[in-house]
Amino acid sequence: MVETGTTDRAGVMREWQESRPGLLKSGARQASSPAFVRMFLWTALPITAQALMASSRTVFDVFMTSSLGPEEVAVVGYGSRIVFILILLVLGICNGAGVVVAQFYGGGSKDRAKYAVGTTVLLSFAVSLVGLGLVLLLSGPLAAWSSDDPAIQNLTLSYLLPASFMVLPFSVGFAIAVGLRSIGRPGLATWASMIGLTSNVVLNYALIFGNFGAPALGVTGAAYASALSFAIEAVIVGLCAVWFYDRDLFSPRRLTQYLSADTVRKTLRIGLPIALGSVVWAIGIFAYSIISAMAGTVPLAVLALVTPVESMAIAVLIGLSSTTNVIVGHALGRADFRGATVDAIALILWTVIASLAMSLLLMALKPALMMVYSGAGIDVLTVADDVFTVLAPVLIFRSLNVTMVVGILRAGGDTTSPIVMDLASQWLVAIPLSYVCAIGFGLPFPWVFLAFNSEEMARQVMALIRLRQFRWLIQIKPDG
Repeated sequence: MVETGTTDRAGVMREWQESRPGLLKSGARQASSPAFVRMFLWTALPITAQALMASSRTVFDVFMTSSLGPEEVAVVGYGSRIVFILILLVLGICNGAGVVVAQFYGGGSKDRAKYAVGTTVLLSFAVSLVGLGLVLLLSGPLAAWSSDDPAIQNLTLSYLLPASFMVLPFSVGFAIAVGLRSIGRPGLATWASMIGLTSNVVLNYALIFGNFGAPALGVTGAAYASALSFAIEAVIVGLCAVWFYDRDLFSPRRLTQYLSADTVRKTLRIGLPIALGSVVWAIGIFAYSIISAMAGTVPLAVLALVTPVESMAIAVLIGLSSTTNVIVGHALGRADFRGATVDAIALILWTVIASLAMSLLLMALKPALMMVYSGAGIDVLTVADDVFTVLAPVLIFRSLNVTMVVGILRAGGDTTSPIVMDLASQWLVAIPLSYVCAIGFGLPFPWVFLAFNSEEMARQVMALIRLRQFRWLIQIKPDG
């Protein structure tokens, strides 16, 4: 299935310099190979479905609270971005661990891969506890940044405090899901996500509006619904993992293997930089919310409407990048560096196709989205319509960046350069430019939103340079 021949990094670099068209043609042939397409779809579809269902929670939260008023929509959008920082902290550890699991499994060390899954669960839960503690400690200042209005600040706290607890069950469920997808069993977590999403909708309907005999809690009910639905999902995915994959996953006898210094060190070496870099990047995303709030209630409400749709698009990108992690990681685990390069080229081609399809789909669905959010008010919807038009082409740049940076570079344990790219493109380019556009020149919000996404253009230039250096072609060995 995978074209091999040159398996050392120096050979791949030499082939790239001397016969670049040949290597690109190999990637194109791989992208259309029936065996590769089957493997790609087998891995990508369940991961993407799971990510879509997870991100759909925010969509339903915003949609079901939009009838309460623009202030409630803005509060849910603002609070969701803070929770998103917690989730990114967990994602960083889990995705770093997923690289280790995939390379162990691809290299034939299946027992070590199982132990690494347990290590991932323990580390992910520990990190989520730290993140939750920080949000609870800083809840006052976080609410104060949402608005100068004390009523909106209190409303923010009523959503943020219960919503932040969702990170605990999420950390367990997602850690198990990452482990399963890294060993080629992504479908097991998909059913759990489907049940989790269904329970979130039912709980939202009950707790936001007071149906089924439950109290009408408004935005607080949306927060409780999300936390409870993630808990249900974590229990189900844990049961699936034990029943279908590893009966001893939660056995106390495994604790010694899970806390193996070698596995913990490798996981933290890759996962911790990703987690810290993701959090700093997410703080930048939060800075966009603050800039929007400074520009007025309407821009903040528009950002709240756009964020769920953006999150669903990102869910597809997570599916692509996670698939890239698995496929490229397995090749690197076998020390098949040319095969990993050919797979990476093929996956970039698939990303181009998927991103174009997403952009066209977003434009086609834009009228329906305006109808769904009709309760938000005409002022908000007019601006949101233009922002969705900006988002459509931005998705193409974002898709390529996610596959190249999160998928390919991190598959080989290259954690330093993605952090540099994220922070430089965001803090040196996008945030200053956004502030000048919004506060300095008072430009319409669609132009400010484009400035938010200028980081994608800057990141793409750096990612292409780093990919061509081939320093991501690294094998992580189970021992040593």
